[in-house]
Order: sequence, then C-alpha cells, then structure tokens
Amino acid sequence: MAGRAVGARLASRLGRRPSRRLWSWLTALALLPAAAGLPAAADTGALDRIRAAGTITIAYDPNAYPISFKDADGAPRGYSVDLCRRIVAGVQGALELDALEVAWIEGNTPRRVAAVANGEADLECGTTTMTLARQRQVDFANVVFVESGGILTKSDSGIRALADLGGKTLGVIPETTTERRLRPVLEERLINAALKPIRDARDGRERLEAGELDAVAGDRLVLIGQVAEAGNPRDFAILDADFSVEPYAFAVPRDDADFRLVVNTALAQIYRTGEVDRIFERWFGEDSEPTALLETVYFIYGLAD
Repeated sequence: MAGRAVGARLASRLGRRPSRRLWSWLTALALLPAAAGLPAAADTGALDRIRAAGTITIAYDPNAYPISFKDADGAPRGYSVDLCRRIVAGVQGALELDALEVAWIEGNTPRRVAAVANGEADLECGTTTMTLARQRQVDFANVVFVESGGILTKSDSGIRALADLGGKTLGVIPETTTERRLRPVLEERLINAALKPIRDARDGRERLEAGELDAVAGDRLVLIGQVAEAGNPRDFAILDADFSVEPYAFAVPRDDADFRLVVNTALAQIYRTGEVDRIFERWFGEDSEPTALLETVYFIYGLAD
C-alpha cells in the first residue's frame, strides 16, 4: 500500500490524535538507527566483501515461525526472511551484479548478533529486538516489526497471569531482551518463578510438553507459531504479558553506513510500494492486519529516495 494510503488507514484506525507518549516513542524509534550510525569506516565494508565474494551471508532464526524458520526442505522461510530476500535483490542491484548467492547461518538471537559483530555474517534476519546495549556490538537497519511479550503454558496448568508463576519453572532464552526485562518485573512483583535457560522457542515448547517446564516466556507471535507447529493448539494457552515491547530490526555491521543505506533503501521501497502488506498477509493470514503501531512503522520508514 502506498505511503498516502497507509497514512490514511493509520489515521482512521487511530481515530484520534496520537498521545504525547506515543509520539515520543515513535520519535525515539525513528532516531535510533540514525543516532547509532557513524560515517563509513575506511576499511573494506560489507558491499566490497559481497562484491568480491559474489555471496551475501545472512544469519537467521530456524525456529521462530512465522517470522523466521526452516521449512521441511531445510530452506529459510518467514516474514523476516521474505524481507531479507528482497534486501538481497536490492544489494544485487546496487552492486550491479548479474547474480548474488546467499549463504545462510542458523542461530538464536545472541548467536546471530555475534555473527554480524565478528564479520561472520553480513546481515541478520530474524526476531532481534533493537536495543541500545546491542548497538554497542552492531548497528541496525530500520524497524521491520513491533511485537510484545507473552507466556506460553499448558491449558490445564492453572496459570492465567504472571502472578500465577510463583514457585513455577519458566523457560527463557538467555541474553535476550525477554530475559532482561522479565527478571526485574518478577522481582518487583515478588513473583518467585525459577528462570530456566532454553535454546529457542521450539526447545521451550518441547520441554513444556515433556513436563520439564511450567511455562515459556518469549515474543508473543513466535509463541503462537510454536502452538501452530505443535498441531494440538487446545493443549496450550498464551498469556498476554506487559513486561516488554519488542521493536524488531535487522542487525548490520557497525560503522558501515553505505551498506546500511542499501538495506534501508530496500526496506523503504518494500514499505512504500505496499509489498510489505502482501508479505504480512502471506505469513499472518488474509484476515490479519498490522497493528496501528506497526502501520506507523511502515509509514515512517517508507522513505522517499
């Protein structure tokens, strides 16, 4: 959907002037990537490496359906992966290459961020929340999704709210924003849940099914995807939890303004032309619509050239 149409739909859905708090949040969101970016370093940048190799290396999450996952044939798929494939086309065009191969690296969020930070990957494509702490390791392209936290439990667990987690075991991926934001919330509310490390959302769901965990904390949509993959949705319940808001963005190498600009140019074109609406419907269903906040993200970052 074109930028004007997105703006009209956004205004209609909001139904009123956004609150000062929302405008403050959106302003900060818009400025984060710009504030993080420094002039391109004199050393060889990602574009030069990609041109020389004829390959771009992307780190993705194989177990975060429907955002990013590995299908039955072993191929990366999902909302973020579709965006990244279009970014690859943008990089290929910018470099005027006849072809550009893609090498995929699997890993959870800490692993993907580390791969970009140490030069193992040129781009990260998954469910990574943009934070100031992570910007000490990598830069970020513009926001691609906004998610909230959730808790996955068994339907018969008796857990209906965060307060019910007292004395329970709660799976969470270490070194993620979920873990960092959940711990102080539990401490503040005097909820003595035992946090147990899990590899990823699928590992958490499988350990929940096996009775090793009472609940799993993570990004709500990823947890919904795990319920869909399990094939027995009535056995699970997902609690909306107010411990986090997660703005997803793709990690790129630090101090490489040229590469980040190519990535953001591709994202802007996807948002501006409405291709993002088709990608959203493909992975979240024809009856699904982006939230007002996500519509705002698309509108803000559908930048003109």
